[in-house]
Amino acid sequence: MIAAEGDTMAAFIGTHTHTLDDKGRVSVPAQFRRQLNAEDMYLNVGMEGCLVLYPSQKWQELEEKLLSLSRSSKKTRFLYRSLAQNLKAVSVDSQGRISIPAELAEKAGITGEVMFLGQFDTLELWQPDRYAAYIENSELSCEDIAEDLDLPL
Repeated sequence: MIAAEGDTMAAFIGTHTHTLDDKGRVSVPAQFRRQLNAEDMYLNVGMEGCLVLYPSQKWQELEEKLLSLSRSSKKTRFLYRSLAQNLKAVSVDSQGRISIPAELAEKAGITGEVMFLGQFDTLELWQPDRYAAYIENSELSCEDIAEDLDLPL
């Protein structure tokens, strides 16, 4: 959600690419860092081969929805396990960096550059070539999706 004047939460929008250092740390783009609290954030495997960085409040909202699901469903139990095994609490250090755990970086193919992609209320972290291939090979178009959703773009 893009915040109106006076609101505290602004949207994460745009892309920025930064370099992962040899210790698995990457600088969070200043535009995004200004919008994050000092509280922990949560990093997890996302869809289509990226990582997702959730501000604490957004993760709490998602967690509440997850906890409302019935664990009698095999799909729900699988989702719980998948999310729980990959979820990592991260925080921005004094240099404006977060650490990307090696196992998550490997799952997302991140080795050198990290592309931060604003998703309004979360951030996706992509290996830039993987994102470019995803976009190039997608059979979706913004026009078709907007038309189906009746969005006036």
